[in-house]
Amino acid sequence: MRTQRNPNYRQPSTHEIKPVVFLVVTNLPENDPTGYHKDRFEVIKTCLTTMRERAYCEHTFFIWDNGSGKLLRTWLQNEFKPDILVQSPNYGKGISRAYAVHMLPKDTIVCYSDDDFYYFENWLNPHLELLRSFPNVSVVSGYPIRTQFQRGIDNTLDWAMENAKIEKGLFIPEEWELEHAASVGCGWGKYQRITSGTQDYKITYNGVQAYGTSHHCQFVGIAGKIADTLDAAIDGLAMPDEWPLDIALDEAGLRLCTIQRQCRHIGNVLDESFDV
Repeated sequence: MRTQRNPNYRQPSTHEIKPVVFLVVTNLPENDPTGYHKDRFEVIKTCLTTMRERAYCEHTFFIWDNGSGKLLRTWLQNEFKPDILVQSPNYGKGISRAYAVHMLPKDTIVCYSDDDFYYFENWLNPHLELLRSFPNVSVVSGYPIRTQFQRGIDNTLDWAMENAKIEKGLFIPEEWELEHAASVGCGWGKYQRITSGTQDYKITYNGVQAYGTSHHCQFVGIAGKIADTLDAAIDGLAMPDEWPLDIALDEAGLRLCTIQRQCRHIGNVLDESFDV
């Protein structure tokens, strides 16, 4: 039962915040030696370290930890040492992400990531190029995946048809789709059925190219523009996955993605395809 709203809800952070903030929501329950979380400590460490070390940009690193056990929290506090570390009960990713972004100054460039992504060298600059080259951008992702063209792209495509060049086809390499399917535990045959009939939309504006969608698990945007839309992922839990967030972000502005991958989804196991 709850009788009143938390008085700290949406209160700004008292920490010194740099213009660029990396935000990751983490969760690792107590040791799970045989189940889903067996290898996730290494996955989370890889995500955080590649995100930090390969961005080449001054930033504030903000981690919101959702009820993790001692193993991860000790590592975060004593070894990784983010600039801001919130240790909370497990509120769920959507609520924690929204609360964290509401704490940031409205002009902050917030780089959000789930805790199971792998970042490539110089991953941030291509995101920023799209953020600055296109008008009224909602978010930019660095992870082009075909399933993300299945919802939340109507406003982006409407704008592109009036203001830019738009191409439709199968542009994303099959290798990337195979790797994504494996990372989410989906057989290739099933994945092909899921994406059957879905095509990629490539947009060219003033000589700069982007895909006309983004990914809700990894994106870059301006805090003040996206803060309220993140609440949609909380309010629309009856819909599958994070469809309400995809739709709300598209309604707020352009959802874009870099043509080249700047990161990869890991899943819950690091395999030999990741250079760590």
